[in-house]
Amino acid sequence: MVSLWNDNIERPEFPSLEKDIKTDVLIIGGGIVGLLTAYFLQEIGVPYVLAEKGKICGGTTGNTTAKITFQHGLVYDKILRSRGAEIAEIYLRANMAAFEKYGEMCKNIDCGYERRDNYVYSRSDRKKLEDEMSALAQIGYKAKFCESVPLPVDTVGAVCFKEQAQFHPLKFLFSIAKGLNIYEHTFVREMIGTTAVTDRGKIRADKVIVATHFPFINKHGSYFLKLYQHRSYVIALENAADVGGMYVDECRTGFSFRNYGSLLLLSGGGHRTGKDGGNWNELRRFAEKYYPHSQEKYFWAAQDCMSLDDMPYIGRYSKSTPEMYAASGFNK
Repeated sequence: MVSLWNDNIERPEFPSLEKDIKTDVLIIGGGIVGLLTAYFLQEIGVPYVLAEKGKICGGTTGNTTAKITFQHGLVYDKILRSRGAEIAEIYLRANMAAFEKYGEMCKNIDCGYERRDNYVYSRSDRKKLEDEMSALAQIGYKAKFCESVPLPVDTVGAVCFKEQAQFHPLKFLFSIAKGLNIYEHTFVREMIGTTAVTDRGKIRADKVIVATHFPFINKHGSYFLKLYQHRSYVIALENAADVGGMYVDECRTGFSFRNYGSLLLLSGGGHRTGKDGGNWNELRRFAEKYYPHSQEKYFWAAQDCMSLDDMPYIGRYSKSTPEMYAASGFNK
């Protein structure tokens, strides 16, 4: 089970920690969050160290559908109703700024960056789509409502964000990782204050950013009560349709579609981790029915941290740890 992104790609190599060191900022975790954090700290001249227990991008980062968008399902109506218009607009503007930064960075990196329209469709609940359109209008974003989409499933419409993007995540990240201060195969076994204890050395830091998939320090923050895991599956099909954009069902158990080169990436079969779900069998049945002449070239799975209020946890790890920060719960 190797993802499309992990196949035939040259990985950069980094040493493992072999001694005690000191730094201003320790980043724990070498996925997309950790690597971007390291990149931006280096850009402004802040001393840092990134510690990764295995190889960088060895987890969820290398197993996504690799879309860059500020449309995350039908999230804006939820945020507006639960947190108010001001927070919903802040969330939108922050995501738009990040989207533009990706575009700026990708200009100089050969990573398959392409602009594509993004669609969140519903198979049965048009009101959800209309409520999302209304919420977006209230916070100043002009989305497009589509009565139909070119997919082999019946829908009641879709909310479209124009000119979103897709890319090859590992080509992007391995390019920016070159020259960063990274230690691979450096497992943080324990935190004593802001000192990380690894197998062959300690890292003493003034600040710590926990950029692991799930915040692993259980004695602070109670993240095991705030986050749950959701698993989803992908197959990459040759000789299938070119859907022309990126599509995701508003229902978390539905399907998503997007192309990469000659391949159609079909995702779905999702379920809460530990529960039963459709997995690859559901995707393969769908492909057999709707793309009977296609051939499966890759299959893989990803596991995402989901927050209870659809907002990511980015900021102080807990009230009692003022020098420690977390970034998790990105809800796919």
